[in-house]
Amino acid sequence: MSLWLWILLAMICFSAASILVGLFVAAILAKIGREACALIDFEPPTGLLPGEAVEEHAVSAGSSVSSLR
Repeated sequence: MSLWLWILLAMICFSAASILVGLFVAAILAKIGREACALIDFEPPTGLLPGEAVEEHAVSAGSSVSSLR
């Protein structure tokens, strides 16, 4: 084979090896991300601001909203 074919073959092998190593690192990082995400407790937002939740509770208890302000 000529020298240029060897160079082309080396470039193809290097590219393939770098892609495989990149995919391997990506798989490891994805696994770490999934495990770290499992450690975090997530509570979906209720749509209410903290002050609104207090007002809603006060109204349901029978007192007026204006007495809280």
